Amino acid sequence: MKKSNLITLIVLVVLIATYFLLKTKDSKERTRDLISLDINKLDSIEIWDSENRIHLIPDEGVWKLKDPVLWPADTLMVNSFFQEIVKAEFPSMPMSEGKHAVSRYDLEEDKAMHIRLKAGSKSEHLLFGNIGNAWDYFRREGEDTVYQTRTRIIQQFSPIIMNWRNPLVIHYWEDDLATIRVEHPKNKYTLTRNGLQWTFKDAKHDFEVVNHNFALTKIVGILQNFRSYSFVSGEDDESRALFEKPVATVWITDTKGKTNKLCFAEYSDKRYVMLLNDDYSVLYHVEFDTVFRFTRNPEIFMRKSII
Repeated sequence: MKKSNLITLIVLVVLIATYFLLKTKDSKERTRDLISLDINKLDSIEIWDSENRIHLIPDEGVWKLKDPVLWPADTLMVNSFFQEIVKAEFPSMPMSEGKHAVSRYDLEEDKAMHIRLKAGSKSEHLLFGNIGNAWDYFRREGEDTVYQTRTRIIQQFSPIIMNWRNPLVIHYWEDDLATIRVEHPKNKYTLTRNGLQWTFKDAKHDFEVVNHNFALTKIVGILQNFRSYSFVSGEDDESRALFEKPVATVWITDTKGKTNKLCFAEYSDKRYVMLLNDDYSVLYHVEFDTVFRFTRNPEIFMRKSII
């Protein structure tokens, strides 16, 4: 190979290597933190759009929805929010800027989804929009420079309270249960557990429940994962009046002696709400099947299974 060709080849290799080195370095420098606040000091998360609004605050080490009642937020949603937003980065190259950009990417105040985070006296307010693309766009409050995200923030974190609220109301493993006492208009009975054996007792019956009894299995099953995805305040007179004649009241006592009281009332045809421990600040919507599990006839508890 001629010396001149060799020099040319070396120069070409050096230029190519330099190009890829600079490109790699430049790509690393073209991202910025989406949120600059100290995540360990966050004390408020607000998300809202033109129809819905949620507000989360930390309480005793747990993020909770502040309204309409203070309630634990869904852990998976909160963890995902911190990963996708609080700890996220975004390409620092703007997509566009100016009033036309705000309109083009649906980032006007009344069209965008808002996220405002606070940490003490500091706060950050972002507005997100989507015009049918795979990723969202955002701007900062008071600014008209538009950037693109790397995820669909609006789709994941829409301020629909049912998506954010932890739906679990109570939870018992069967081994945690000691007694289940039930009162309803047609009967009063108690289920008592002794090891693997359950006993049914009311005014006319006293018997051991057979293994795999359908009725008992349904009760134990609902208590293992008692969820409600919809709730309302019960502090008004009309709601309180519903529980003057409940359709069923259940007292659940665990092996440590702690008791939870569940009171069910019908507020319209085959539609029910539940009151937990006489706390009227929140009523949980439940299905007819949930109430029916506790109001079966004694004979059903004598059977191994039913169809």
